[in-house]
Amino acid sequence: MRAKQKKSGESHRSINEPKEKADSSDSQLTLSKRRKWLFRLAAMILPSLLLFAMLEVGLRLGGFGYPTQFIVGPDSHGVFMTNRFFGWRFFPHAIAREPVYHELTAKPDGAIRIFVLGGSAAQGIPEPSFSFGEILAVMLRERHPDTQFEVVNAAMTAINSHVVREIARDCVEYQPDFYVVYMGNNEVTGPYGPGTVFQRSMMNLSFIRASIWLKSTRIAQLLHPVVSMFHAGEAPTTWEGLHMFVHNPVASDDPRLEAVYRNFHRNLSDICRIARIAGANIIFSTVAVNQRDYPPTFSQHRADLSDDELSQWELHQQKGVESQAKEDWAMAIEQYQAAIRIDDRYAETQFRLGQCMEAAGRFAEARDCFSLARDLDALRFRADSRINAVIRDAVDENASDKLRLADAEQALQSNALAPHGIPGRELFYEHVHLTFNGNYLVAQAVLEQIEAVLPKNVLAGKTQALPSRRQCAQALVLTPWDEYMMISKISELMSLPPFTDQLDHAARQDAMRNKMKQLYRQATMPQMIEAVRKSYEAAIHDSPRDYNLRYRFANLASNFGHPEVAAKHFQFLAEMRPYSFEIHNRLASVLDLCGKTEEAHEQYRIMQDLEPLNPGLHNNYGVFLARHGQLDEGVVHLRKALQLNPDYMEAYVNLGITLDKLDQPEEAIVQFKKALELNPENASIHNKLGEILARQDRAEEAVSHFEQALEREPQNALFKKNLSDVRASSVSGETARQQPSK
Repeated sequence: MRAKQKKSGESHRSINEPKEKADSSDSQLTLSKRRKWLFRLAAMILPSLLLFAMLEVGLRLGGFGYPTQFIVGPDSHGVFMTNRFFGWRFFPHAIAREPVYHELTAKPDGAIRIFVLGGSAAQGIPEPSFSFGEILAVMLRERHPDTQFEVVNAAMTAINSHVVREIARDCVEYQPDFYVVYMGNNEVTGPYGPGTVFQRSMMNLSFIRASIWLKSTRIAQLLHPVVSMFHAGEAPTTWEGLHMFVHNPVASDDPRLEAVYRNFHRNLSDICRIARIAGANIIFSTVAVNQRDYPPTFSQHRADLSDDELSQWELHQQKGVESQAKEDWAMAIEQYQAAIRIDDRYAETQFRLGQCMEAAGRFAEARDCFSLARDLDALRFRADSRINAVIRDAVDENASDKLRLADAEQALQSNALAPHGIPGRELFYEHVHLTFNGNYLVAQAVLEQIEAVLPKNVLAGKTQALPSRRQCAQALVLTPWDEYMMISKISELMSLPPFTDQLDHAARQDAMRNKMKQLYRQATMPQMIEAVRKSYEAAIHDSPRDYNLRYRFANLASNFGHPEVAAKHFQFLAEMRPYSFEIHNRLASVLDLCGKTEEAHEQYRIMQDLEPLNPGLHNNYGVFLARHGQLDEGVVHLRKALQLNPDYMEAYVNLGITLDKLDQPEEAIVQFKKALELNPENASIHNKLGEILARQDRAEEAVSHFEQALEREPQNALFKKNLSDVRASSVSGETARQQPSK
């Protein structure tokens, strides 16, 4: 009987069918199923992607949002410039830092264009006009006068390698001949690091890059206000320097650090690749930090330290401190070493041991201790030894004729300004920001590597001797007033935590104040003022569009009682950067000093259009209104400033002064006390509060605040007079009360 035939399409394996043929059939069936799922997935995703693309294009064509690339333009004159909005991709808008303003035009034939990349140390804080990049430009011009060099400061405060990678990519189309990369201090505390305060930390590099890309879209900008509502209160609303990070320690054995080093290495490799695409040479520099004169900002015990061990550690630590104070170096070393055997993770102990080793002449051991103290510091504002190791490894692994290492760390350690090979205050203002001496040495180290790969036609041309530090300072118009202003900025920065919690903080601040007094006396000598004026005017004549040069001169003219000169230059700068809130703010101030009240008022109106929610605007406008008799309106704006920024110390002071003028002394006292809560070290606030208290017959409280003012500024004649007057008034009043009535 004949076998029943299978229905068409029914599958079975014949006993005579080859196994390979059956397997092939099963494979085709599986592949067919996969294709169906892929088609279904594509059917779901592609329309969404298409909608996303259409919305993005529509927003861009409609002019919505702001540019996110590092350089924007050209303007109507064919000028490209650094993008003031660039930081908005990586920081909360209220505290986003801006790049140094720089203009780019079409690159001239034969010119060599150099981009300096990195964080605030590369940018040149406290004054970018004297960064190592600016010194490098002077060196190159002097050494090779027949070649045109353009050095672009493309560094920014608080950024790290995740951001620098984006800047390097954005600069490719502007024909770089060199990238100079000096970074590593912000890998932990900068965007996406484990110690950041700017947004949520991310360790996965793919997620980080996806987030960076997404924030470059106009759609992300459209959704930003909504997203921000869900994270309100998580990020700081005002820039407070290192003080923002005091609650974000990252211990040296934190497992997240390994991801930091991996990501840093990957970003360095990618920057090498970007440079190759651009056909540019690249100079990676190691990062130098202050080790001898910058104690750790946050020390932590090892996690498994028992109570008994802690007691023993404290005993040895205290004996070490006492012996160090007596300059008994041998005993101090013995006690600190005993403490370290119990707990080798506490950074301050290592630092103190380094101090004693140096004092005892054991310099190699001192260097090791200072280096280890830096590595153990849990507020990781300084590049540690692993960061520099990663930089050196990246150079070795990406070796090419166009990649060079500038060893800035070694250059500073081997210089005579670093006693016993331990860099300190001679080269750094505080933790990482270089003095002019430090910047000069870094520039020299970079110059050597650039000259090693300069084109033969450049090297064959006329080559001069390396300009000295003094010659570079003269070329950049570094004056005693500029030095005074830079130290003033650093002193103000260091009057806040975490600096105030450091070992020997008061002594360092005293030394800085003494240096400031010396520079101020020098800068304000009549012959010095005239010489400085001539130097600036000559430099501006040669470089009329040098933004930073003109800005510095305008500030100097304002400080030395020439507001009309300042107004002229700030007006020029306002035409260069009509969107700059800072320039309009400075212009308003000097116009007011010139008696041009209505023109100053117009500047405040422009600022309100530019940044209506800027606390500084409302503080300054409030002061302006109060100065011109509109006290109630001034109070409104000062309160608005404090609403926008509850930690705005200056606004509390200005509000207190204005309320005092409105005959509201009790409310004024409240405002001054709030200001002192934010900065109890401010002598001027103590004095002002004392003056109001004295007028309210609260002599005992007034005396206390005058005394605190004098503790901080013992030579201040006004503070002395106020204290003397209130004491005399108090004694006189007490005598009068004790006199029997007639």
